[in-house]
Amino acid sequence: MLDSKPAWVAVMTHPNTESLVAGRFENADPPIECYLPKIIERDKRFKKQEFQEKAMFPCYVFARINNKQIFQTRTTKGVLFIVSSQHSIIQVPDREIEAVRRFEATQRKVHFYESSKLVKGAHIIITEGEFAGLEGTLVKGNKDGNFSVNIEVMNISLVTHLRRDELRLKTPVDSQNKE
Repeated sequence: MLDSKPAWVAVMTHPNTESLVAGRFENADPPIECYLPKIIERDKRFKKQEFQEKAMFPCYVFARINNKQIFQTRTTKGVLFIVSSQHSIIQVPDREIEAVRRFEATQRKVHFYESSKLVKGAHIIITEGEFAGLEGTLVKGNKDGNFSVNIEVMNISLVTHLRRDELRLKTPVDSQNKE
């Protein structure tokens, strides 16, 4: 959870409203410090070389808030939610914000890959609900955000459907902690 010292958080917005939300943060009373990294891309709709500024992370704005600004941030028009895990707001370390600023400053072409991508065959740990703590293999991901997970118990495969926020990828650290 956040405390009285401001920390960076990721705020998810409605599609294509990142700039509007950032403006609302800056004009709020009191203002919310925010950072909207942008990149310049060639607009593919036009044959000639036309460029446009786009959000580096579509649907995300970074905000530097403290515990007293959580409600103000969440209720800003255009905000869907503050990124959290297990009911705790995830803080983005200053060094990661600085790294994003450095990438933005170069305006080099970058490719983004979600490091925690849940793909078929991924080894996962269930973090919430009745199956919390169990490990399994991702069988199928659906567009509605539900995932089919195979859990082996006594050489029997059980398949259930879980939401994305109930899963996380199993990491090498998890394997070491288990031994």
